Amino acid sequence: MTTNKLFRECLAEVSPETRAEFELSFAIADRIDYLLKKKGLSRRDLARLLGKKESEISKWLTCRHNFTIKTLANIALVLEEDIIAVI
Repeated sequence: MTTNKLFRECLAEVSPETRAEFELSFAIADRIDYLLKKKGLSRRDLARLLGKKESEISKWLTCRHNFTIKTLANIALVLEEDIIAVI
């Protein structure tokens, strides 16, 4: 998750529900970013694999747009890796 001091200070001021949502969104984005690096892929590559615009990938990975379950499933399929684990 981001280590920007101002962001963390602002996040501390929001409700626990909103904070949990942000933390989960950033954790998912961090996981996808990690997997891209691990596989030597760029955001452009992910966009091509998903049939999406690179700008949409950027919005997901900077948490300016929410993931849907369908999107997460498709990303997991094209990267051949789990994005999130449900226990």
